Amino acid sequence: MAGNGLFGDYYVVPTSGALAQAWALCQKSARSYHILRRHTLKLAFWPDGSDANWDWIKTLEQQKIGELRIDDEIAGNNNIRIIFFRANIALKGDPVSASGEIMRRIWILAAFQKKTQGFSSHQMKAWKGTRTILVQRYYNGVAEA
Repeated sequence: MAGNGLFGDYYVVPTSGALAQAWALCQKSARSYHILRRHTLKLAFWPDGSDANWDWIKTLEQQKIGELRIDDEIAGNNNIRIIFFRANIALKGDPVSASGEIMRRIWILAAFQKKTQGFSSHQMKAWKGTRTILVQRYYNGVAEA
């Protein structure tokens, strides 16, 4: 550990929208929220160092947007999905991993209970839009971010 208290290879950062969705999904139960958070933090060790069940979203793979599947029941909800964006560029000032490298971010875009087989075009546009905002705001619009 590099003295900053963080672990893993990625710095997992939720968006404010994802935090609000997670809190609502957990029915404002701190216990349930921390269970969901624990599952989400598996992404810090992603992809090889964790037992996370994940995949890229097929139409958003080029944008590095994926889904983490949570099989546990949390606050009465099953089939929970965490939508994330893996950045390719490390940001100055972000934590340093145990290997001494600046940790790249995994941004949490959404948290919800999946009730249908696929994702709607509305959902995918929203995630792509959130990614675009993050890239503009934090990565100066660099497309490879």
